[in-house]
Amino acid sequence: MPSALLEFQAVSYRYPSAAQPAIANLNLSIFAGQKTAILGHNGCGKSTLLLLADGLYRCSSGVIAWKGEPLRYHAPLLNQWRQRIGLAFQDPEHQLVAATVAEDISYGLCNLSLSRAEIAQRLHQTLLDFSLQDLADRPLHHLSLGQKRRVALAGVMALQPELLLLDEPTAYLDRRQTRHLLAELDRIHARGTTIVMATHDLDLAYAWADWVIVLHAGQVALSASAAQVFTQVDVLHRLQLGIPTLLECWYTLPAAWRDRHSPPKTIAELQSYWLNNSPR
Repeated sequence: MPSALLEFQAVSYRYPSAAQPAIANLNLSIFAGQKTAILGHNGCGKSTLLLLADGLYRCSSGVIAWKGEPLRYHAPLLNQWRQRIGLAFQDPEHQLVAATVAEDISYGLCNLSLSRAEIAQRLHQTLLDFSLQDLADRPLHHLSLGQKRRVALAGVMALQPELLLLDEPTAYLDRRQTRHLLAELDRIHARGTTIVMATHDLDLAYAWADWVIVLHAGQVALSASAAQVFTQVDVLHRLQLGIPTLLECWYTLPAAWRDRHSPPKTIAELQSYWLNNSPR
């Protein structure tokens, strides 16, 4: 098992005036180098967990630690914390603050006390990495939702975090935009960034994640490799999450045939199984 980057140790958080905590005595670890999906119904605590992880919310009790060092809620230390951990919000409008694409990506860099030459270099590289050169001077309000998501993600990655947190990153995107986003995330992950994605999309989590955490009522219901989590069909149904569409199809096939193969992660893999080893 790789080392833990981020740990929640008996963490709880209650919103003001709320009858129940949004996060309750939660323990979990985010491991370096993995693609982790956090699953659960709306209101289960996914977004709250990410806001706590980024230090935007202060936990009511418990400890959040980065490589064993507890989070301390002092402005200079929080700035250092957020250089290691980048958070992309579900709605990019909540993240974009400047007038143009280049200005918005530069905004966070200017807060790092970098030299002008370093800011210019990082801006140039980020525009290249995210294929935003042609949009650099475009006003943000002229962008599509997919473009705004790309700019928001670029602004986070310009800070070169070790851990990237994404809150429902594919919400409101069409299939083409989702495909482009996932290709971007694959590129970011290949360069060494650990990624955590909160999503309610079982199919996405099944195809994308190495590790899956299932939240229910602010607590961890499951935490294991994706392969292990998605074999716990009874638990997933009991939590009223169901299972990914591909697995629904898989379980309709004869058990004797399924026993000879691992469950496919993609439609192409299932088609390959079927064409090469169709049951007789």
